[in-house]
Amino acid sequence: MRKWWSMMNELLEHRLHKLYIVFPLINSLKALLPVIILFSYKIFGGKTITPAVLPWMIVAVITGIALLLLYGWLQWNRFVYRLSDDRIVIRRGVIFREELSIYTGRIHSMNMEQPFVQRILGLTQVKLDTPGKSDEDGGRLPAVSSSEALRLQQWLRERTAPSEVRNPEAAPDMANIVLQEQESAKQIYMNGSHLGDNPISAIGKPEGSPAKSNADAATNIPSALQLQPSPSVTLPVEERSVLLTLSPGRLFIAALTSFNLSLAFAFAAGVFSVADDILPDKLYARLFWEAGSWLPGGWFAIVPVAIVLAWILSGILFTVKYAGFKVERVGKQIAVTSGLLDRKQLFFSPKRVQAVSVKEGLLRQPFGYAEVKLHVLTSESEKHLMLHPMLPMKQVGKLLEQIVPQFKAETADRKSPRRALWMTLQLDVALTAAVCAICIGYFKMPGLWSLLLLPLSILWTALSYRDRGFALREKQLTMRSRTISRITRYVRRPQVVALQVTATRRQKRRNLRSFKVSLIASQYNQSLSHLEQSDVEEIWHWFRLRPNNSE
Repeated sequence: MRKWWSMMNELLEHRLHKLYIVFPLINSLKALLPVIILFSYKIFGGKTITPAVLPWMIVAVITGIALLLLYGWLQWNRFVYRLSDDRIVIRRGVIFREELSIYTGRIHSMNMEQPFVQRILGLTQVKLDTPGKSDEDGGRLPAVSSSEALRLQQWLRERTAPSEVRNPEAAPDMANIVLQEQESAKQIYMNGSHLGDNPISAIGKPEGSPAKSNADAATNIPSALQLQPSPSVTLPVEERSVLLTLSPGRLFIAALTSFNLSLAFAFAAGVFSVADDILPDKLYARLFWEAGSWLPGGWFAIVPVAIVLAWILSGILFTVKYAGFKVERVGKQIAVTSGLLDRKQLFFSPKRVQAVSVKEGLLRQPFGYAEVKLHVLTSESEKHLMLHPMLPMKQVGKLLEQIVPQFKAETADRKSPRRALWMTLQLDVALTAAVCAICIGYFKMPGLWSLLLLPLSILWTALSYRDRGFALREKQLTMRSRTISRITRYVRRPQVVALQVTATRRQKRRNLRSFKVSLIASQYNQSLSHLEQSDVEEIWHWFRLRPNNSE
């Protein structure tokens, strides 16, 4: 019976949702949006487009849309996937065909996303997280229905269930199997479950369900939810619990205190790029060079205004990015859901967490708040996953104990020695004085404003010295440092693959050393400088200890 089920399942090919046909058209419109805006401006201007040319342009537009829809239909028709007992096989390609087989034993997790286009169309994008592979390698189903996403999650859960819950000798009861699926589907729709609410529900038969015939159950259950279960697996009900959520008020406060300039700069760069494509070259250059005369004081006045605008913009983008933030425990995995326009639900195993970062920003540190991020080993080498955007520091330990209990919120009580402060202070003041001299020599009187950098440099050096430190507790290394924000990182010995100890001549004369920690994910490199030589030697001996494989 099991071989029959496996053979039938492998012969059954599945396709993406039919709305995938319009994806090439939508993607082309997004890419050509600046050209379309400029072209529309010229048409409505009526200066360069004559009535005789306009019909041909309409024909060209209709032809282009038809060709894109035809290409979309070919993509949809040639994109198929098959599910079997031990793998998922994806075949795609219009001109060049490719086939990808992904074994269930290599799938770390199955993540659900709703980018802007999929969110508008009510579809879900499924990403298979495997070691050494990315979604560009083919482990991605870009457009499936929510019910199909549930089906795929159930299929993966059946194949990765622990061996103790499997029952190969049990004979399948087809009526009960279909009835369980039907009752589960009803519960899902009655609860209003979707990607942003409760995308993964355990499929199990409720107690006291009335018996139905196989034919009736197969008729009533939606076709999209007709699973191909393996009769050899009997799964327990998958536990699901909400660990934490973020209210709109807390999210708004977190946005105003984040000051995430990277988001603001990325958005500003996009605006400048679109303006460069749409506006004529002379008009764009004139606006850029005349911007200095818009406010009294020229560019010196524009800079603080730009900083305030960037702060407001970063707060808005932060709110859009983390709207509806929720962390849940689904079986043995953790699911993090967030996003207003680009909705994502990422799954990860706590065992794959490489490190934890606690960042205290300048606006949050006086009030005792911080953001907590996890560095998770995934198919993208490493993913910086937001665990909480704004949390009181006194609650960080409780949060880690709940999500990643192998990490402890230790205090960095081993400080850098006092002689390290005077060494770094001399170097930083000398470099700042050189910059001030260059500014004064080039800008003359306005360059005197650069002298304000001297007290700022001294303050930054003092804060960096005060916050620099580490702690060593059994298999965990805690490191704390400051650039602009104060960051505390927790790493464990089994995840450390390299420890590099360095020292300059000035450090050697003062018995100081620096070290850098590298984890399995090459993107993570954390270093501490100007520490006591004996402390760094202790860290070196800690690193050389053979890790316990059970950790």
